[in-house]
Amino acid sequence: MRLRSRRPSDLSPIDEEDVPEEIAPLIAAFNEMLERLAQNMKAQERFIADAAHQMRTPLAGLRTQLEVALRQKDPREVQASLERIRTGVERTAHMISQLLSLARSQSETPPQFELMDLDALLREITQEWVPAAFERNIDLGFEGLAARQAAQARIEGNPLLLRELFNNLIDNAIRYSPRGGRVTVRLRLREFVIAEVEDNGPGIDEKQRELVFERFYRMSGTEAHGSGLGLPIVRSIANSHRASVQVRANPTEQGSVFSVVFPRGAPAPVG
Repeated sequence: MRLRSRRPSDLSPIDEEDVPEEIAPLIAAFNEMLERLAQNMKAQERFIADAAHQMRTPLAGLRTQLEVALRQKDPREVQASLERIRTGVERTAHMISQLLSLARSQSETPPQFELMDLDALLREITQEWVPAAFERNIDLGFEGLAARQAAQARIEGNPLLLRELFNNLIDNAIRYSPRGGRVTVRLRLREFVIAEVEDNGPGIDEKQRELVFERFYRMSGTEAHGSGLGLPIVRSIANSHRASVQVRANPTEQGSVFSVVFPRGAPAPVG
């Protein structure tokens, strides 16, 4: 009766003191489920609050730029204002897209996995980023595996989610590398299957290498504009594949190397 009269938002545990011994395990399991549900709801509330806060600033900026454009008389100044508005709209659209991707990657519904040729997927994704790299005069390269090794580097994964993961890593590498720089995507086969994206950008200080995976975190002192969501998406998708993401300094020059380490013969997805 007391359960029926509860408010929908009341996820407090059921008192187990006076519960009959026969149903005590059931009540304990039910309380554990309520705890998990409460944690998920809190996480969603934090996510919505963070997203609303992050969206407020670019939308306010767009409104200000629009008001300035409406007051302009000189056609050249109007054009310049419209260009700034277009840039602002593109950044806002990118942030919304990444918010949706992050929500998708953290869905409670387990993704559908299939046996994948990771070498072929990485090669294809790298080719798709060639025009963006060309615009910034960046040498974008791919170092794949020999045919015999590629067959051993197949993993169980979700193609759409992994495409999102590597798109974010390559996008970040191109975005933060200087014009005329280098970005290399490679696949290595060791005890694990290791996919790497290496750049010669500003690098990431050791103290920030964990912080960059937090939502909306942006490194100071960089000229690139990002949403602060790309790397949290990468880690979330990696976790769903029981993979790990690591970042270290580029061993040959300034820059960073992001590695996604997949277990060979990966088990079923995390539910």
